[in-house]
Amino acid sequence: MLALCQALRSRRPEIQLAIVTTHQRPAMERYASGGIDCFLIPMRSNSSERQQAAALMECARIVEEWEPDVIHVHGTERFFGLLSARRLVSKPTVISIQGLMQPYAEWYHFFGDRSLMEIFKMHRLIAVPLMRGLIWDYCRFKKAARREREILLGNRDFMGRTLWDRSHLYSINPTATYYHVEEAIRLPFWHAQWDISRCQKHRIIYVNPNHPRKGAETLFKASDILLRNYPDLEVALIGEISGRSGYGRHVKKEIGKRDGYVFELGPLNAGEMAGELTRSHVFVSPSFIENSPNGICEAQLVGVPVVSSYTGGVPSLIQDRHTGLFFPPGDAPQFAASVGQIFEDDGLAVSLSQNAHAAAAERHDIDKLIGRLVGVYSDVIQQSSKGLQQ
Repeated sequence: MLALCQALRSRRPEIQLAIVTTHQRPAMERYASGGIDCFLIPMRSNSSERQQAAALMECARIVEEWEPDVIHVHGTERFFGLLSARRLVSKPTVISIQGLMQPYAEWYHFFGDRSLMEIFKMHRLIAVPLMRGLIWDYCRFKKAARREREILLGNRDFMGRTLWDRSHLYSINPTATYYHVEEAIRLPFWHAQWDISRCQKHRIIYVNPNHPRKGAETLFKASDILLRNYPDLEVALIGEISGRSGYGRHVKKEIGKRDGYVFELGPLNAGEMAGELTRSHVFVSPSFIENSPNGICEAQLVGVPVVSSYTGGVPSLIQDRHTGLFFPPGDAPQFAASVGQIFEDDGLAVSLSQNAHAAAAERHDIDKLIGRLVGVYSDVIQQSSKGLQQ
């Protein structure tokens, strides 16, 4: 969202912008950064409904003070969309869909192909009475999904970018207005370019191994298969893996079993991640559910060949064997076979790279994106005005 705000500000400087979000400090903060007014509302993680209600009222007060022409709520996962759903504000509002909690909270998506016994083993004993760990996270996801449903039903205007998110929106709110608007990609990924002659052969890159739905276990199984034919295999994991959580400990244990060829890079900034993409032979996304993962979009823009599970909104990003390769979610042998095709066939790798880069550059063109976004804002304001007149 920050990349989008910065692009909007630089290309349309006459538009005034404000960002409202939460932070875990005890007091409200307000400051200006790059010509954007920023409001930070205090809220603890895993806050109660009472705390969320208080934060909503603070958001409504900021809206009343700042007097925007339109409100853009980024995502349905948190409570901000309730502002308009509960008529706490009267300003025209559009909600951009990121992920969708309802399908994410389905058991087979949330936990992937883990058995009940495996799920319990991913918990630290001390975490259970403290209401921490995956089971409690699952309960919170279910609760958030109910809140999201209220947001989807209570608003009229939405932005999305896949057939999947549009289908799920219309299944809940068939009278909604849906605008297709792509996501802004951070600058370092525009400046990096993958080249098969410069990449490290048989190196796999993977992001966010911090949740079962992301499919890390499928990757580990596939890497065991690949290692038989590619003893120089490397699998690099980007993102924080907490040693304090039961699942984080489980992932670290699995990495330890594969010491020497599976390793952590930790959290990286955009420039560092773009560099790692150019170094790698394949980018993989083995998730059990996704909408429009930025990791895939960034990898396609850089040009590194992509192998992904066929799930959620990803088919709106990848055309199989043209801009990437698909495999069924959880199918480690087919996953390994798809990666192996890229390892063995440089012609296929280059073709996937070139096609994906061209598609991503067109899809995420920032000037077209800003023009489309401003057009959506204008239409939402106009339609709201017509509604008031009627």
